[in-house]
Amino acid sequence: MSRWLYQMSESRWPTKEYRDLVRERRELTWGTRRRFFASEAPAPGDLIFLYYAPSGCDTPGICGLGVVLKYLPKTRRIVWVALPPTDKLKRRPWWDERVEEIIDLIRKSSQRGTMYSVPAVLDTDLRRGLFTWAGE
Repeated sequence: MSRWLYQMSESRWPTKEYRDLVRERRELTWGTRRRFFASEAPAPGDLIFLYYAPSGCDTPGICGLGVVLKYLPKTRRIVWVALPPTDKLKRRPWWDERVEEIIDLIRKSSQRGTMYSVPAVLDTDLRRGLFTWAGE
């Protein structure tokens, strides 16, 4: 099982639209645009962390969690379902010094991608921080 960071921007997808569309247990299909996959593509059962980049965004940070249902390579789309604590995170994204460090390490190859593979060494810190922030 792999972990993925899905980066969003306020200019392409306003947070209000995200909050209205994304709900826990709802299945969604999104494009992956520019991807930074290590040696594999997303697969069923992989976790996906949703992240608003700080550039031009009043509420940056980790704003959701989901599980991948399938990846459609021909159309570069990902089918996933939002998991708890997404409903909490979309109102109050996780954004502090620790998550900034983690995000910077994940996006070290480029900050302009859409989807990044999360190195195993950062996975525990990311999950622990996310659930602690959300009060789960």
